[in-house]
Amino acid sequence: METAVVDFAAVGRVSKYAELKDVRLTDTSAKCDSKAAGPLEAEFLHECSVAKNEKELLEVSCRYRFIGSSAQVKVMEIEIKYLVTYVLTSPEQMPLTDLTQFADANGTLHSWPFVREFLHSLTYRMGFPPFKLGVMHFAPRPKPKAPEATQPVAQS
Repeated sequence: METAVVDFAAVGRVSKYAELKDVRLTDTSAKCDSKAAGPLEAEFLHECSVAKNEKELLEVSCRYRFIGSSAQVKVMEIEIKYLVTYVLTSPEQMPLTDLTQFADANGTLHSWPFVREFLHSLTYRMGFPPFKLGVMHFAPRPKPKAPEATQPVAQS
């Protein structure tokens, strides 16, 4: 499954002021080739981003795209969009860079179970083995390298 690189320090700065308010399915589309059968090779893509940032409200838009192929032929395509809403209680405005990291990590974390169930049910209803969405892996963003210390040049 996919691994997302996240700045956990930025996520933590926002998380301490955030409470999950709502996870809402906002859009979906699905189509498949009714003549195809059998297991599918899956391509799964996702992105979560800040949709709205107001004083005490943060909305995160999460878009998921599933493409199922058989013998290199696209057989199925599913797109799912969720809106994840948080209440923010920070006494001051949070930096957009921190909110962006929070949106990616927590938007994914909070919508992932809904996407998992939706894909499993929908692929089965389309006549294919149900797709089992795995665990989303998060990896810490590498720390920037410190500039190399320059050695003083010996004077002669």
